[in-house]
Parts: sequence; C-alpha cells; structure tokens
Amino acid sequence: MPSERCLSVQEMLTGQRLCQSSSHNDAVLAALNQQRSDGILCDITLIAEEQKFHAHKAVLAACSDYFRAMFSLCMVESEADEVNLHGVTSLGLKQALDFAYTGQILLEPGVIQDVLAAGSHLQLLELLSLCSHYLIQELNSFNYLDLYKLADLFNLTLLENAVVDFLVKHLSELLKNHPEEVLALPYCLLREVFKSDRLTSLSEEQIWQEYFQYRSNSV
Repeated sequence: MPSERCLSVQEMLTGQRLCQSSSHNDAVLAALNQQRSDGILCDITLIAEEQKFHAHKAVLAACSDYFRAMFSLCMVESEADEVNLHGVTSLGLKQALDFAYTGQILLEPGVIQDVLAAGSHLQLLELLSLCSHYLIQELNSFNYLDLYKLADLFNLTLLENAVVDFLVKHLSELLKNHPEEVLALPYCLLREVFKSDRLTSLSEEQIWQEYFQYRSNSV
C-alpha cells in the first residue's frame, strides 16, 4: 500500500477568520478597575479637595483629551506621580473615574452638578453626553430654565436643543399660566424658539412686543 501523506496543520486549513472574544474588553477594564481599587500597578495619583485617587495614565488618556495632553506633551504633570486638580470636587472626580473605568454612572440630583463640572473640566465627552440624556429625561415645566442655564454653562448642545423643543411644544400653555416667567426668558432662548415653524397658533410679533415692554419695565 502506498504510504499516506501526513498533512501539516497549515495544509489542512483553508483560510483566515477574524476571531473575537465577547468578554475580553470588559474583563481587561474590570481588571484595571480592580487594580485601581487595590492601589496596585497605578502610575498616577489625582488629588481633588485634598482627597487622593489612584489611576492609570493610559486609561485616563484613552478617555480624555485633557489627560492625553497632560501626559503626552512636555508638561510638568507628564512626569509627576501626583497631580492636584483644581476646578473639580472630590465627589465629581470620583464619579468621573468610576465612569472611566466602568462605562457606567449612577446619576441623581445630588451629584449631577459635580459630575458636569468634572466631565467638562476633564473633557470626558461620553460622560457629558450621558448627563445630557439624564437631564433631558428630567425636563419639565418647573426646571426648563434652570436646565437651559446648565446647558449654556457646560455647552450641552443636546440639552439646549431639548429645552428649545420643549418650549416650542408648551409655549402657549406657559404663556397662559406663567406669562411673566416666559417674558423673563433670555432673549437668545426665545429667539431660538421662534425659529421653529411649529408656533403657528402664536403671534410672534405680539409676544416680542410684550417681551420688550416687560424687559424695559423691569430695568
């Protein structure tokens, strides 16, 4: 009998396939978060309001342009073991770091302003997006002006647009029930509302007349 030819592994296989683990990314991030929690293999300590937080420069730089510039450019902080952060609270920094290492954050009224300040200062754009969506879900006739001010302060375009859309939908009702509140709105906000073509039942000219009369009497 003729001897059978032994095929090599390379000869037995026919092509290439991209093989991907569904758990690898989460497992690596979870391991890094555990290292952060244990304070091992960390290469930077962040300080806010005298409270210290251990972290990894690579993780921070991957999440934030602020940290990417800090650690990759020729800045004093790039070689430092500790960095004192100003403009963020310890609560805001803790929440921001938890998000950076887990992709999750529990938002509530007591933390939202600290988180917004930290997310804005540290340029954590994904975190700011989540804050915007949270605030949009909370938007109502009692807080729309305060949320608009937050949107303006932290440059939250999604939230700002949501407030405008809310006013477009509810302006007639608000004018009827709270006319002075509407007439006290910032000019730039009211102008954006009147750009909508959905205000067909309102007289823009009349409202502007009342608006400027109210403002002149308030001075």
